[in-house]
Amino acid sequence: RLKTGESVVVKVQRPEIEKIIDTDVSLLAFLAGLMERYIPETRVIGPKIIVNEFFRTLSYELDFVVEANNMSKMAENLASFPDVVIPKVYKHLSTSKILTLEKLDGIRVNDLKALDAAGIDRKRIVEIGARAFFKSVMIDGLFHGDLHGGNLFILPGNRLGIIDFGIVGRLSQKSRDQLATMVMA
Repeated sequence: RLKTGESVVVKVQRPEIEKIIDTDVSLLAFLAGLMERYIPETRVIGPKIIVNEFFRTLSYELDFVVEANNMSKMAENLASFPDVVIPKVYKHLSTSKILTLEKLDGIRVNDLKALDAAGIDRKRIVEIGARAFFKSVMIDGLFHGDLHGGNLFILPGNRLGIIDFGIVGRLSQKSRDQLATMVMA
C-alpha cells in the first residue's frame, strides 16, 4: 500500500536472472547449431533463427520500463473501452527491474465457479475481450502477446482486467491489411 492509500502490486525481477537466461540461451544456440550441422532436415525450420528470435523477445521482457510503456500505450489505445481495465503504472516508483502497478481486485477468468457465484455474464466478458483484442490487433497493431487465465481478471460490473504486458505483439499496417484480406476471403 502506498503512503497515499492506493493498493499496489510490486513486480521485482529476480536477482541474477539475466545471467541464468544468457546461459540457457547460449546452450540453446549451441544445440541449434548442432542440429543444423548434423541434421540437415532441421535447416528448413531454422533452429538458430528461432533461438535468436526467442532471445530477442525475452530481452524485452526483462526490462520493466518496456513493460510499463507497453501498458501505458495499450491503456491509451483501449481508452474507448470502459469495460477493459489496465492497471495504472506508477512510473516514479518503477525502474527497469521494479514495476509498481495499481492492484486489480477481481476473479481470475478461469475460476468458473467463482464467476458463476458472482453472477458474472460470461458471454458479455467474451464479447468485451474479443472486441478489445481485435481492435488491438487490427486497428492499433499492438496487442497483448500472453493472454491466458492468469493474466485476465473479471472486475465488479462485468469489467475485464488485463495484467502482465511483458510480451506484446506488433503488426505493421501492411500485415494488418493482409490479415484483414485473409479473414475476408
